[in-house]
Amino acid sequence: MQQVLILGSGKSAIYLIEYLLQWTLENHWKIKIADFNTKHISNLKIENAHLTLVDVDLSNEENRTKLIEESYIVVSMLPAFMHPLIAEQCILNNVHLATASYESDFLKKHAEEIKEKSLFFINECGLDPGIDHMSAMKVIHHLQNIGAKITGFHSYCGGLIAKESIDGPWAYKFSWNPRNVILAGQGTARFLENGKLKFVPYQRVFAQPKSILMSDDTSYDGYPNRDSLEYKNIYGLKEVDTLIRGTLRHAGFCKSWNFLVQLGITDDTFQFPISEDLTYRSFIEAFLPEVSGDLKSDFKKLLGNDYSDVDFEKLEWTGILSEEKVKVKNGTPAQIVQALLEDKWRLQEDDKDLIVMQHLFEYQLNNENYKLTSSLSLTGESQIKTAMAKTVGLPLAIAVKLFLEGKLIEKGLILPITPNIYAPILDELEHKHGIQFIEEAI
Repeated sequence: MQQVLILGSGKSAIYLIEYLLQWTLENHWKIKIADFNTKHISNLKIENAHLTLVDVDLSNEENRTKLIEESYIVVSMLPAFMHPLIAEQCILNNVHLATASYESDFLKKHAEEIKEKSLFFINECGLDPGIDHMSAMKVIHHLQNIGAKITGFHSYCGGLIAKESIDGPWAYKFSWNPRNVILAGQGTARFLENGKLKFVPYQRVFAQPKSILMSDDTSYDGYPNRDSLEYKNIYGLKEVDTLIRGTLRHAGFCKSWNFLVQLGITDDTFQFPISEDLTYRSFIEAFLPEVSGDLKSDFKKLLGNDYSDVDFEKLEWTGILSEEKVKVKNGTPAQIVQALLEDKWRLQEDDKDLIVMQHLFEYQLNNENYKLTSSLSLTGESQIKTAMAKTVGLPLAIAVKLFLEGKLIEKGLILPITPNIYAPILDELEHKHGIQFIEEAI
């Protein structure tokens, strides 16, 4: 009996876990879920005798090794920084691996060994990365098959809050890892625009967002991701003049977030000296060159005329200008901001999140120029059954099921960019789970 080891049972894992459990009895798979605490999913154990729950410290190498060496495939829903540790043990013990995270440098370094051992290591099989690859490659392959020359590719994705659940001026709440949201955009964004290389440093990433219009006429802020250039080869887009991948936020978010970046309070490179009586107001004042007592005026002097009363009101709403004491005992400026916003931007019981994604293809066919959009909009069911969890967990779960059924026979490092992988996954997502892309010619 093949054993599937799922590492991590957090927010993004619920759909993946439920999906794989549906197939255990029919296919005689054993599933073991290991995490620091699995109490929140203990009810699943009652319904399925093939399921084992293990409460364990996965940062301990001995614990990880014992779990991995007795498994057939590991599905890691842990934070990305742990994946090299998991992958190393999988390679040593000849165990297959599936993740929704980016293919790491560690994996690329060991690619030959992974293939020589006939291991199936699939990565980037969640939402972004994942569904973005699959839906883009479906259109790219179609256009290439009809003889079109693709000249431009723009791709944006965002994990947002549904309009009916917006109850604050930022129009944002956390539906995934808060730390990744706070640190988003750090590093220099690189992309191709009209045949020219473009580089946007962190201090300008949020300064001039593009307006991205979706099929329902809703306009979003779009800012560039770190490195779009590598997808020129991954997607086989060697002739494109424009290639950019980015992130979406509700309109107005980027302008206000940019002021936090300019203040320096999203810096994660140094420990801020936190005393017992440090207030959020004092924390903010430490980043201002002049402190007159009138914070609004002080911000204007530092940030310029673009800084408006609306931006100031958004800051006030977070509580970061208050005399409330800082909640963390030690940490970087970014961690101080994160701890505050985790309360303010927390999904409430009745909240629903929103996933939006759009690819824009520019191409030439028969000496004519065309544009085509492929768009996804998906609203979550609840605070727990989020659209983020659904779009991250289901593609990976389907890929694991296909592998266990012997329908995916590739070995080595795998990305879901070939038809035999993305076609059955996209088909099931659309027809069984309501995750459907709408294509429109412009």
